Amino acid sequence: MYTFFNQLSGQAHIWIYQANRQLANEEIAAILQKSKAFLEAWTSHGRSLQCAAEVLHNRFLVLAIERSTQELSCCTVDSAIHFLRELKDTLQLDLLDRTNVVFKQGDTIFTVPLDQVKEKIQQGEILADMLMFDNTITHKAALADKWLVPVKDSWVGKYVH
Repeated sequence: MYTFFNQLSGQAHIWIYQANRQLANEEIAAILQKSKAFLEAWTSHGRSLQCAAEVLHNRFLVLAIERSTQELSCCTVDSAIHFLRELKDTLQLDLLDRTNVVFKQGDTIFTVPLDQVKEKIQQGEILADMLMFDNTITHKAALADKWLVPVKDSWVGKYVH
């Protein structure tokens, strides 16, 4: 059962999928329309799920499920991956590429290939106080204070001297 993102509790489980570029408003509308159709039919063990989708910062698709009473099956997660692959085919948008890291400096959001992050930190192009999106968070409440973190406090902080 689809619901509005803001109606889910802070304990709702989330998955964050990032695009490698900023999304146009038309793309966001199409993603949300297709997400709603997918989520309306999303089930686990034959039961409908209380779930939502949101696009944040014109770059991140967040799928969320209220898990207080709902267990997920492997098929449930697999169907979400299948849905994301359909988005890739219909919108030419890869949301499953985990080889990029997204940073924010001021109002600018930019992507750096994972294999270049250490080098860019060492060269001073990525600074310790610059913000990084940590897409490994798993609960909606963490979006407020654990998703966008200073580089020095993130998993790439080990490269900061």
